[in-house]
Amino acid sequence: MAIVLRTQQLPRLLATLQNIPKTNHIRGEILSKLRSVITDYDFIVDRWPDYRALVVRINPVTAKFPKHLDVVSSVYAKDSEALESLLQRPRVIDCTSRVGFVGVHPYEMQAVVNAMQKQQRKHQMFLLLDMKGTEKTLKNCPVPDGFKIRSLIPEQAYLVNSMWPYNDGIHSESYVKELISKQPSCCLYNRERSLVGYALAYHYGYLGFLHVMKEHRRRGYAKVIASHIAALCLQQMEEVHIYVLKGNTASIELSKSVGFVQNKDSCWWIETQGSEKKMGFNHK
Repeated sequence: MAIVLRTQQLPRLLATLQNIPKTNHIRGEILSKLRSVITDYDFIVDRWPDYRALVVRINPVTAKFPKHLDVVSSVYAKDSEALESLLQRPRVIDCTSRVGFVGVHPYEMQAVVNAMQKQQRKHQMFLLLDMKGTEKTLKNCPVPDGFKIRSLIPEQAYLVNSMWPYNDGIHSESYVKELISKQPSCCLYNRERSLVGYALAYHYGYLGFLHVMKEHRRRGYAKVIASHIAALCLQQMEEVHIYVLKGNTASIELSKSVGFVQNKDSCWWIETQGSEKKMGFNHK
């Protein structure tokens, strides 16, 4: 059985996921829908309320951004066999197109892989670090004298999207514009009022989009922007998260320098096709 939960049922689902660190991403998706940030996702369980498996995926019919978000799904399981079975139910995941799962933890990983293999879909996997920052760990990096911090404005969506490693043109630009209007963001401007760099939170609350303009790099500005966007997010939540691709040394070191700490368990990005994703801060 596959049950799509109604919006009224999501607070109860959210309550069941509290204090489970590996569900940070899914909790962010639930809050995004409840707060009307991005409401494109369905929450599907094998039974209710005593569910054993949960799949979060785009609604292909009602989604506002189906062309961009259709590849990003997430899962959680109390019973891995139940998750494997749920993933193979009709209309849960469209295995005829590109499929991707973000933040898959070891317990759920084999169920996802098995489901893909039974659908005869080749897949690739990339190891991610889910790094966390709290009021106790995050560091304040002061704004240089004469510099200003401002929020992004919707008119800057084209610029942000054009610099984003996994933009897909106008589809992702619309998504970015929506985020700018609803999520924490910050821009750093220098004494000449030129844009130095910016950052923006995803709809599920994780940080990303950090970019420093080429002519301003290697001067420590990324730390300033990262610390300020993290502080803005802490005004809305108790902890802030970021995905970083394992092996992306620059992003890992940047995140650590402003107080992000690696969670005990790593997780995976799993997809059926496409190129490697650059998760987290795109620091150059």
